[in-house]
Amino acid sequence: MKILSKADKTSIFFEPRNAEELSVFFQVHKEEYHEIWVVITKKEYANPQPVSFDEAVNEAVMMGLVDSKTKTLNEQKYSIRFTKRKNKKLK
Repeated sequence: MKILSKADKTSIFFEPRNAEELSVFFQVHKEEYHEIWVVITKKEYANPQPVSFDEAVNEAVMMGLVDSKTKTLNEQKYSIRFTKRKNKKLK
């Protein structure tokens, strides 16, 4: 497990080694942080990728999280922002 930043309790950057590690991280930390930024290595720089975009999104959805935006970190990596779903009450 590689935690890249833990500046405050509202957000964290995490670079998982595989989808299973990401799933465990989401289970343990999804209530602790407002947003979780998952760092992804681009396909052309990792074969195989530790975690793909689709794997990250699938793991997040299973944990009740949604993706909202991506951010380029450098030539080889980018991050995806995940947050908790908002509870919308239907009338």
